Amino acid sequence: MLTARTLAEAHIYASVMAAADAPDATAAAAEENLAEGADTWTLNVRGYEIEVPYASEQAARQVGARFGLGVSQLVDAGQWVLVATTYARRALDLDLVYDNGPESERRSIELNWMFAADALTEAVKFLPEDADAIPAEVLWSELGRQTYRQQPELFQRSKLLDDLEYYRGTLDDFRALHGGPSA
Repeated sequence: MLTARTLAEAHIYASVMAAADAPDATAAAAEENLAEGADTWTLNVRGYEIEVPYASEQAARQVGARFGLGVSQLVDAGQWVLVATTYARRALDLDLVYDNGPESERRSIELNWMFAADALTEAVKFLPEDADAIPAEVLWSELGRQTYRQQPELFQRSKLLDDLEYYRGTLDDFRALHGGPSA
């Protein structure tokens, strides 16, 4: 059985795999079941059964690591780069047309910028301390390897860190412009 570090990582994995299986299909609402066990939740979503240890989720929450502590064993660096890019694109699209609308719109923009930054942080975890880029050897998914082949610049240290700074800075700017973080 698959194991995720957090429930958020489990959802990301199921979404990425569903998108990889049918990239042209419109994402339909997935039926989801979350069962509690002695030491883990078991999430059944989009045909995937993923365990999430309570201790792992709690440790991640304590330090604010949305997707978990350590390096993912479930989602590879290429998949994280794609997730970050997707959230950033959504955030930017919403941010550009936002005109102090409803709180739900504001919160959606914030969450997309936060998820973009957090997902890119996960990709950066695969970057060796002394390397200029994430090595291709750490990509185990076909989607991750394909992304690496098609857009190797996305895996360069300078690009990763610049994008991460941009996502965080844009979130900060959005909050400053619209009155600080939402509750």
